[in-house]
Amino acid sequence: MVLQRWFMLVSVVLVLFISSCSSPENEEEKGAIEQKTEVIAAEAVSKITTPIDKAKLAKELHEFHNPEIQESKEIKE
Repeated sequence: MVLQRWFMLVSVVLVLFISSCSSPENEEEKGAIEQKTEVIAAEAVSKITTPIDKAKLAKELHEFHNPEIQESKEIKE
């Protein structure tokens, strides 16, 4: 009976040890997943920042041309 418990304990420890070891294949897959995540994140950032940058440019152009428009409006009046 003691031998059976000892054998079970050793078996469980051995199984846990083997299952906890990482293999190089898992590391490569993880690297591929991380790379794809980075690509997707970069695309998302680009899609978000492009309209914001365009809106900022439009605002700057409006602020640049607004005084000229106001001056020409005042001259016509």
